[in-house]
Amino acid sequence: TGYTVTYNSENHLQVLTQMWGSVWPKVLPYCIFNVTVAATIEWLHRSGRYDLAISSTGHSFMNLTLAFLIVNRVTISMSRYSEARDYLGTMYRECRELTQNLVCLTGSNTDQRAKEWRSEVTYRLMMLLRISMGVVDYLEHYVNVWELEDISDAEREEIMRFVYYETTADRRDQNAVRWAHARRTEFEENLRVPIRMAYLLRREIRRHTTELGQPLIAPQELKLFESVDSFMDGYYGIQKFMTTPFPFPLVQMCRTFMFFYVFTVPFALLSDPSIAAAHCITIFILTYGFMGLEFVAIELDNPFGEDDNDFDNLGMAYTTFEDAYLTILDTDGAEWTARLRSRMNPKGEKQSLV
Repeated sequence: TGYTVTYNSENHLQVLTQMWGSVWPKVLPYCIFNVTVAATIEWLHRSGRYDLAISSTGHSFMNLTLAFLIVNRVTISMSRYSEARDYLGTMYRECRELTQNLVCLTGSNTDQRAKEWRSEVTYRLMMLLRISMGVVDYLEHYVNVWELEDISDAEREEIMRFVYYETTADRRDQNAVRWAHARRTEFEENLRVPIRMAYLLRREIRRHTTELGQPLIAPQELKLFESVDSFMDGYYGIQKFMTTPFPFPLVQMCRTFMFFYVFTVPFALLSDPSIAAAHCITIFILTYGFMGLEFVAIELDNPFGEDDNDFDNLGMAYTTFEDAYLTILDTDGAEWTARLRSRMNPKGEKQSLV
């Protein structure tokens, strides 16, 4: 599987016929319906039974407005799509950067405590990324991040203690819900968990003063904290994206104009002297164009999930984990790499390929 839909832009035939990631399956029913309507009223009109023709003047005036609304909607959706990918890229990049800087700045400390500390910092970092990907996927699968299979029981208990949500009926006195100002939803509390995980990561980094024989100097420590800050910038961007949908009034206006325009075109073309086949072809292409652009915008509105054009955010996160294993392997050896991978796979369900 790839990260998203791929294609060869130089192969015109492939681009025209490829179904993977195409809007054809979604648009084709509308095209068939509109052509059927057109053929029916053409038959009624030409047989003299009913004359359902309307003036095409109104459609001429609507052309510019509808084109502006649809193009503007697709442009904004594309901008949001790219913005979301940038936020994800920031999180993946800072995970790699922090791991490499961690090893480079502390690699001279080779005792057991130093290796344990590096392993713990890397684990906290990877757990932060995994939890963040769980938040990203929440609206698609509605699986709480404290229920993810990748999380150990101890980690799950830690998370459930610090959410303003009654995870079970008997836990009210055991978690933070008693300090909440208002009742919180599961979605709100899922959004909160990576913030807590970032705090735990920062706290673990700060423990270098007691765990390393040669502690980090201030600029080195700041370098690690800057990576955490940049990671959280990416996460807060994703949080903003998920809590700020495309403006509903614009979507509503665009769709109202589009449906009215597209499905009244068959009536406007009745006054045109061209043959019925020409009308049907024109209506098919016009319906595909306007409805297709709307479905493209819908695809781009939410790039997280299982659709063909969605990001494989969890797959990219696992690739980031693998890069972290290689970095730890280079300094602390296979034993500590295996320990780290085992912690990220507490139930042993994701076995290695060898």
